[in-house]
Amino acid sequence: MARSMRKLGWFFGIWVASVATLGFVAFLIREAIK
Repeated sequence: MARSMRKLGWFFGIWVASVATLGFVAFLIREAIK
């Protein structure tokens, strides 16, 4: 159980990081267009 939870947390961490990166890139593009 603990192992699967840690795996889930690792996957969630990667997902959050990728979403944050995409949001940051979108923000930079919007600023550049402006």
